[in-house]
Amino acid sequence: MARPPSFNRDLAVDAALKLFWRKGYAATSLSELLEVMGVARSSFYSTFSSKRELFIECLELFGNRTLEFLVNPEVSSGNLATIRAFFTKTVSEVPANRVSRGCMMVNTVLELADVDPALKTMAQTKLDDIQAEFQHLLANAQRAGELNKDHHPSQLAEALMTLNLGIRVQSRKQVDPVRLQQSIDTGLTLFKISA
Repeated sequence: MARPPSFNRDLAVDAALKLFWRKGYAATSLSELLEVMGVARSSFYSTFSSKRELFIECLELFGNRTLEFLVNPEVSSGNLATIRAFFTKTVSEVPANRVSRGCMMVNTVLELADVDPALKTMAQTKLDDIQAEFQHLLANAQRAGELNKDHHPSQLAEALMTLNLGIRVQSRKQVDPVRLQQSIDTGLTLFKISA
């Protein structure tokens, strides 16, 4: 019978997620992971199998946490308010050091597109889940009369995702937070999503 791990798995995975998010997959070494996770090499391999398997778990966790802002918002007064809250909770109200990391899913697509197509596809699928939820909220907004029907919700969702991706790349450039917020506000205003 295998011995249970002698560390808190959730805390270790969260520490690994933050390191991968900050440094990327390739630049994160196993020794750095072991250090931030507080895990011995043998425990690491018996629990996670490999750096890649751990990264997959972290990417899944990051994607699910991000999607949660749209699927189960803390407070919402409507579909468009939920979309605005998504940007508020993932950019505007986030400490500067976290905003400057961008989005782990976007970072993965950019880093691994030509290196590890499977990981890139996994990250893209998580981004597609967010876009699908944008589309769902926008369709609901149209049905509720919150948003005109000039464009199909899928077109609007794709444009909104383009704004989201651009904001995440801009944040990696460490653009002034005021300018970043102005870009968000301008973009959302084009969708008739006001503050």
